[in-house]
Amino acid sequence: MTIINEVPYWFSIDFYFIRIVLEVLLVTACISTIIFIATKNQYISYLSAAPAFYIFSLIGLGSTHFILLVLSMTIQAGIILLINHRQSKKRVLLNESK
Repeated sequence: MTIINEVPYWFSIDFYFIRIVLEVLLVTACISTIIFIATKNQYISYLSAAPAFYIFSLIGLGSTHFILLVLSMTIQAGIILLINHRQSKKRVLLNESK
């Protein structure tokens, strides 16, 4: 119910707030991607996106929202899919060249 109560405030946000949210999403995506590259485990990377976003949003914004947590995990899922797609594309090209 609190999400519905917050909707009017989302339309009255200023540019500074949008910039901070985008910065927090970028930092979260970068950290989760580094975890993915280091561990080669997509599940750990995907699940680390929400806690990383939560911590950085509390530091930068003082609060966090469920919608933004879902958005950060969606961005990380997209990054994982992109990396996996590129890796599978390279494997296909290597198999064709043999």
